[in-house]
This record gives sequence, structure tokens and C-alpha cells, in this order.
Amino acid sequence: NSNLVLQADRSIIDRRGRNEATGEVLSLTSHLKGTKMGDRAQRTRPERNNKKQKKEEDHASKYDIGRFKGQTLLGDSADDASRILYRPKTQETKQTYEVLLGFIQEAIGDQARSILCGAADEVLIVLKNDKLRDKDRKSEIEALLSTKIPEQRFAFVVNLGKKITDWTADDKNGKEDEEIDETYGVNVEFEDSGDEDDGDENEVHEDEDGDLSEGEEAKMDYTIQEKNLNKAAANDNFTRPSKALQPHSIDAFWLQRNLSKVYPEATDA
Repeated sequence: NSNLVLQADRSIIDRRGRNEATGEVLSLTSHLKGTKMGDRAQRTRPERNNKKQKKEEDHASKYDIGRFKGQTLLGDSADDASRILYRPKTQETKQTYEVLLGFIQEAIGDQARSILCGAADEVLIVLKNDKLRDKDRKSEIEALLSTKIPEQRFAFVVNLGKKITDWTADDKNGKEDEEIDETYGVNVEFEDSGDEDDGDENEVHEDEDGDLSEGEEAKMDYTIQEKNLNKAAANDNFTRPSKALQPHSIDAFWLQRNLSKVYPEATDA
């Protein structure tokens, strides 16, 4: 049977297309005419330097003042936000303020306009504080934004703070006054509704015409203030004997003692 040659049934075998690969080895002589090995070799530079340069360009473009011209995060209804402390007064400071808002937005993410402006106020208060050193300013801003700030970006924020020239001390004082009002509230004075000489309605005064020689009854006529009523009631309840059963009074002969009060004979009890 090993030498037996049989013809295959071609109706069962799938037919292949003319251009379909058959797996046979083909010569590449006709395809490589006019070319040599190494002709298509190319020389390229490492991409690491390019990525670093591109990153610096992207960082510079994000905080380009010219890029923010005509755009604003405050919007036309910025005056409606009553809790905004600082408001730019010139076109130059407005553009710088927009760049500062963009920096804060990148640090804390997409937030509401009032949150971004409030964070900008806190950052400006730290930057305009002459008593702080740069190291302390950096720590304060990192604590406010809850993120680490590289030295390059911190220097950029310091420069933005220097460009905002219309910041005044009144802005900071207004912020402090607002915090005091929220903490302690506003004092409200009420007018007296009656004459102080009339006395307190809740007081029981001593009868001047009474006889003081009655002994103990005269002592009970002293004035009892309203604040002492609760104390007097508590003392009354304390001295009054309680009918409640106390657990520590129950022992092995407790039942027999109570039955002996009903049955006079000890044998019956």
C-alpha cells in the first residue's frame, strides 16, 4: 500500500487563487535590481532629547500670555462672584491673572470659577507677603494646592505675582475682615422691652407685711429664682423615698422578710 498512488478528489479540495502564496521558495533577483545591501539604511538621533525639548515647548506654550488673549476664565459675569477678593484693574494684569488661573487649574483640576478665583486669592496673599521667604512661600502654595511644585514652575508663579502690580493691602484686609465676620458673626443689640424696676416676672418676692415670728414658715418665704427651681425639684426627688426595688437589697432571706410582714406566724411565712 505504500507504493500505491491514488488520485485525489479535486471537488473536495478548496481551490486557491492565482496570486495566493503556495509556500514555495521564490527568487528575489528581479526585485533587487539596482540596489545593494545597506542602501536604505538611515541615521537617526535618540528620541530622548527630542521628548525633553518637546516637553519644555509644551510647558512654555501653556503659560504663554499671548495665547490667552481674547480668552478668559472669569467670563462676563465675573462681577457676580461676590467672594472674589482680587480683581484686575488693567489689561496687562488681567492677562497675567488669566495665566495664574490656568496654572492653578492645571494643579487642582477642572473646578468651578469661584474655587479657582479663591485659590488665586490665597496664592497672591502668600506671594505678596514680604515677611515670608521663598522656601516658606513654596511650602504655603504647595499646601494650598495640595500638590508638589517644581522649582521651575514656582519661579514662574513668583514672576506672575510680581507682574500683578495693582494688588493692594486693602484686598488682604478685606479677606481678614470677612473671615472674622464669618467666625464670630455680627453683634445684634435688642432694646429693653420693659422697665428694669418692675422686676422679673418669674420671681416670687417676700411679703413685707408678713409676720417673721412664725419661725420656719417665715424662712420659706424667701425669693426663689427661676434658675433654682430645677435644683429644688431635684433635691425634692432625691429626699423623697423611692418605691423602686433596689437590686442590691435582695439576698437569700429577702422573700421571707417580706412574707413575715403579711403573715405574723413564722411557720406560715
